[in-house]
Amino acid sequence: MRSIITLTFLAITSLLTTVLGSYVDMVIDSEKELAGTLDKFVEDHPDTYDFIAKSHDGRIVIQVRFEDDTVGIEGFFTETPELLDDLDVAQKSILASTVSAGLDEQSGTTLESLQAYRYGAPDEGDLHKRQSCQPCRECLRDVNEHLKKRASFCGQFCSTRLSCVVPGCRRCYYTGGACLWQKSCQRVSLNFA
Repeated sequence: MRSIITLTFLAITSLLTTVLGSYVDMVIDSEKELAGTLDKFVEDHPDTYDFIAKSHDGRIVIQVRFEDDTVGIEGFFTETPELLDDLDVAQKSILASTVSAGLDEQSGTTLESLQAYRYGAPDEGDLHKRQSCQPCRECLRDVNEHLKKRASFCGQFCSTRLSCVVPGCRRCYYTGGACLWQKSCQRVSLNFA
């Protein structure tokens, strides 16, 4: 059943990416060259997925990542209505997938939490908050109940094209507040045997 849901989600997000167009159509003129490079990279590397989020400095970050969650290319762009629409579609798709997989209660995922997410490290003044948290691999095993409640599960803040809602997390990013680490996900292979 989960394979069918995952396959359906992948088909829908691929269709949305096709309908929404390429990144070069979503950015301001001075950023079109970088966006074109991202589009070309996606075209040349079909084994990748897109990560899109707001950053701490008010820009939009787009990363094209490989299956092992390494970043192939990234760009930071000025917010435009088109990029914000693309981000909104990604957030709503992730929430729908998380809910349909039954992970929303477990992970505490809400549309508000997705919209509040900010990519990257906080400003220098907020580094003390980051230092009190454990590395990603320790988040769920930590004996501190506060961290267990705040720890996130896979399926949040992933991509617009090939998102994930199953285990495969490799990295964490600081999302603001005390001990709010968000796991980043890798694309999961589908087995139909």
